Amino acid sequence: MKRNQHKNFMEKKIKKTQKDTKSGKYSSEEKTIILTILAALAIMTTVLVYMAFFTPVQKEPFTALYLLDSEKQLENLPETVVLGENSTVTVWVGVENHNDTTIEYSVQVRLDEENSAEESDSAELVGCFNKTLANGEKEEFEVTINIEEPGTNTVTFELLFFNEAENCWNQTGSQIDLTIEAAEAT
Repeated sequence: MKRNQHKNFMEKKIKKTQKDTKSGKYSSEEKTIILTILAALAIMTTVLVYMAFFTPVQKEPFTALYLLDSEKQLENLPETVVLGENSTVTVWVGVENHNDTTIEYSVQVRLDEENSAEESDSAELVGCFNKTLANGEKEEFEVTINIEEPGTNTVTFELLFFNEAENCWNQTGSQIDLTIEAAEAT
């Protein structure tokens, strides 16, 4: 090869290399793949942000049943009584409706004197409180129970709801048992 030819060849080679470096270090195929990945990431991020901030949280419907002491506190629920002196127990029973619909509730209060000859299934009904509550409403009932037998007494608070479709009262599965020891006065 002659010197001039070699010089021309080298100049062309340098020009071609400069063109390749000006267009970047990625081929057009690689650029397409990178842009596709970036677009997919942007779409996924947008969907996740939308779901996190704009999709309403689905709340599980529920009914709450709770007991409070005579001062409407949770701290001092009665555990013992002395017959003939302070054998009356007063508590507050609360019901809350969070079922997205209006429901008619019934709180049945039963006293089971375990020392009696009766079976525990035959606990005496000592109170019944009915109230219709709209979604988000709550009601608190004051309940006074007189305990007359010494020993272990269980007061059961059971929550029922009226099933309009079947036209009857059904259990909600909510029940609270309060055990009270009754002693003879000394």
